[in-house]
Amino acid sequence: MKNRLPGMNRSITRRDFMGGVAVAISGSLAWRWSEAQAPTDGYPPIRTGMRGSHEGSYEVAHRMRDGTRWDGPEDTGEYYDLVVVGGGLSGLSAAWYYRESVPGARILILDNHDDFGGHAKRNEFWLGGRMLLSHGGTENIQDLRRYSESGRRLLASLGIDVSRYAEFHDESVYGAHGLERGAFLGKETFGSDTLLTRVGQPSWREYFARTPLSETAQKELVRLYESDADYLGRLSPAEKLEFVRKTSYEKFLLEHAKIGTEALSYVWECTTWAIGLDAISTWVAISEGWPGTAALGGVADYVETGAVQTGESQFCQFPDGNATIARLLVRSLVPDVAPGNTLDDVVTARFDYGALDSSDAAVRVRLNSTAVNVRHRGDPTTAKEVAVTYVRGDRAYQVRAGRCVMACYNAAIPYICDELPVAQKEALWLAAKAPLIYTNVLLRDWTAFARLGINGARCPGSYFQSARLTAPVNIGAYRHASKPDEPVVLRLYRAPLDPGLRGQPAPKQWRAARGELLTTTFETFEERIRDQLGRMLSPGGFDPARDIEAITVNRWPHGYAYGHDPETGQFAWMLDELSPERSPWLGARKTFGRIAIANSDATADAMTEGAFEAAELAIEDLVKT
Repeated sequence: MKNRLPGMNRSITRRDFMGGVAVAISGSLAWRWSEAQAPTDGYPPIRTGMRGSHEGSYEVAHRMRDGTRWDGPEDTGEYYDLVVVGGGLSGLSAAWYYRESVPGARILILDNHDDFGGHAKRNEFWLGGRMLLSHGGTENIQDLRRYSESGRRLLASLGIDVSRYAEFHDESVYGAHGLERGAFLGKETFGSDTLLTRVGQPSWREYFARTPLSETAQKELVRLYESDADYLGRLSPAEKLEFVRKTSYEKFLLEHAKIGTEALSYVWECTTWAIGLDAISTWVAISEGWPGTAALGGVADYVETGAVQTGESQFCQFPDGNATIARLLVRSLVPDVAPGNTLDDVVTARFDYGALDSSDAAVRVRLNSTAVNVRHRGDPTTAKEVAVTYVRGDRAYQVRAGRCVMACYNAAIPYICDELPVAQKEALWLAAKAPLIYTNVLLRDWTAFARLGINGARCPGSYFQSARLTAPVNIGAYRHASKPDEPVVLRLYRAPLDPGLRGQPAPKQWRAARGELLTTTFETFEERIRDQLGRMLSPGGFDPARDIEAITVNRWPHGYAYGHDPETGQFAWMLDELSPERSPWLGARKTFGRIAIANSDATADAMTEGAFEAAELAIEDLVKT
């Protein structure tokens, strides 16, 4: 590889850490476990390198898409009351809801990955006998108010009380060192590398004067960030609402706030929504409090569900993100998989993956198993059973079930369930998901951050658009780093969008980005990580060759689920009404005989609450059959 970066020849990541080897480091650690407690090879959460949609998880599905069929599968002789295709949060919660409705039911959950949880992926690192956690996808309970009554009941049954977040989250860790979020303007976009601290201080004028931006761009940004001007003042309230819902934030900034493209490059950020400002509505910008929208806050009471929420937002985050929810669900369904029975003990519990698919268990989770055919045994209107064929280790197997929930990527369902009505297949195929990359980098310490006064940075125009240290959350026996000389995980985010497609409908951009993501090698990611972190943090003494201990790249070619109008490309939050014609996910999720459809795609909602809601709706329909 040309122009190798410092540390590129070190044996780390997939090589040392694939086997879970704990690497000793110098310096004192406030909290240690014995080396014997570190997991060994074969434990999925500790696997590093390319994760998320890892090699081996998608090839069978792609062959199925391209026409391969697995005739004459081996009959396992197994019968289940319910088979769930997909072991993510929607599939796991579907099993939970079904067991609640049908106590004692025998359930089989199939998943194509080597770990359960779907996007709620746990990334577990070990260094010097110490466990360090991060999430590889679904991050938090953003707002409990958005969950349905049954969703809140599910969380409560698992022992989750979001009001305890203040107890878990130790704000003093980074606060004691005065760390704040910074901004990194990379040379690839801004001509030179500049790390900015104390963002907006002591004034926006003085802050932007420290950037490599031209004087014109600086003035435009100062005006944008300081002014409370109403850039849509000529419009009536009704016209404003119509405008902000259907006009991109980029167009609003360029044509109404009157900033130039250079200034726009500083504002640009896409990782939160997995799309650029060219496709994000001004309505979203208002809800996020983005620059230039201060005077528009009263245009609408914006909530993604379309309902006005009252009371204080109820947020909660766990050390491994919503993988904690997945682990709690699995332990509630398969009690022998891990010891303990509380939220506090599940975070550090060692899961016995061999117990997931025990013949003695009422609920079984079968990993590395890709469903390739689901059909009724007889006429769908009268059949009492479905046959489910899956491929595992290049061999096809078949089980029978009384009912089936398809909690997988909705656009794959037409290939699996060939007997579905044509109109429903076409609606399912419209479920285009946004690709995402959640990367975790294990650092030997965070002294460079302490020296620089930052706990992360937004990086407009860089390969990774955002970087931040994990939140200092302590639950049960798990303890986050409390001092700069202790190891920590740095999270990097990237939405892989093609600049040449800006302005095109989001689904078109996502499909192109998906192709790029599946062809980008781990070595390329590693090179990009070392390059960007080295340039960004070197003023604090950071050395990528010395300070990076492991890398896990969680790639999600099919990431966020968003609903969009198939004709205009507008997102669900821009629509005037949720008719099946303009909201195809409504028709796509209809139960067909003994086959129901879940996954967050079915609610056009990328959040955990959307996955729960889809599961609840699917089970409600199935238990009526």
